[in-house]
Formats: sequence, C-alpha cells, structure tokens
Amino acid sequence: MSRMAWPISRSKAPTSAATEFDGLIREHVPALYRSAFRWTGSQDRAEDLVQDLLVRLYPMHEELRHLDRLRPWAMRVMYRIFIDQLRRERNSPLEFAADVGECDVAGEDDGGCTDPAAGPPELLERQLTQERIVAAWTLLADEHRVVLSMHDIEGYSLVELAAMMEVPLGTLKSRLHRARAKMRQLLATERLASSDRVRD
Repeated sequence: MSRMAWPISRSKAPTSAATEFDGLIREHVPALYRSAFRWTGSQDRAEDLVQDLLVRLYPMHEELRHLDRLRPWAMRVMYRIFIDQLRRERNSPLEFAADVGECDVAGEDDGGCTDPAAGPPELLERQLTQERIVAAWTLLADEHRVVLSMHDIEGYSLVELAAMMEVPLGTLKSRLHRARAKMRQLLATERLASSDRVRD
C-alpha cells in the first residue's frame, strides 16, 4: 500500500478526533485492503478504494466508536463505494492488473510463499499453478470476484453477505455457485493453455 496516504495529515499535530479515528480503524485497514485488492485485481485501484473509504469514514469517527463490529460495517461501506465506481465506469472498458502472484491475490505476500525445500519441478508446477489462478481470477466478473473473496477467502457467511451487499440470499447463493463454476472452468481452460505452452 505504498501510495495510500493516511487521511490524517502527518505534518500537523493530530487532534483528539484524528487520534480516536486512528485507533478505531487502523487495525482493520490491512483486511480492508486485501478485500479491495481481490475485488479490483489492481494494487492502485485497491489503494484508491481504501483511501476513498477512509476519507468517507473520518468525519464519522464519533459514530464508529459505538459499532459492535466495525470491520463488516466498513466493508459494507467500501462495497457500496466500489459498486458506485463500477457504475460510473460502465461506459469505458475496465482493466485489471495481472502482474501479481497467487499470494498477492490472497493479500498475504510476505515473501514466505516459496518453500525453500522444493526442487525445480515442484517450483515450476507451483509457478504455473499461481499463474493459472491469477489469470483465472482476473477474468472473473466483478460480482463473482467479490462474492468469492468475501465468502470463500474472508469467511463471511451468506447471511452476513446478503445484509452487507443488500442482495437477496437466494440471489447470493446462485451468484456464489456460478462464481465457483466459472472459476473451475477458467482454471481448467488455463491448465490446458499452460500445458500447450510447456509442450511448445
């Protein structure tokens, strides 16, 4: 998150409001960024999305302190911002970066994804698998990326997501089923393409 600036200016002494906001939201920012990255597929877009969220939430610091579960609530606000952005961009093609590895897609690229004991064949297969996952993920529709990341990766229940996304539970179940099926299809297609590239 190198470009993302904290909404509190570091050039000025923090006010009590700024300090309180910092204490309330800072621990949740990494999780929010991971979700934003999975939704958008791009580091720049994810950073912008989280930045927009922080700017939106900062004036609401007094309300935030009374929330029992701040992270799901903030995730819901960020999802709405994301959908609004997509609606504004419908007239121009959406492009998502595909220059990250599988660990980046999971939002946990800490340099520990490579097993130092793995030999060249295992490392090659792992690299091909990571490439297939990233290629398939970036080809998913926006709504499919969101529901897969929130349910299968972040662990939110369908009931929680239905409330968060304001989507009927039945619709969400169907969306998750289609998203998983599409991901399997894309992975199978990419596996065949990778095999062809290896043979060539």
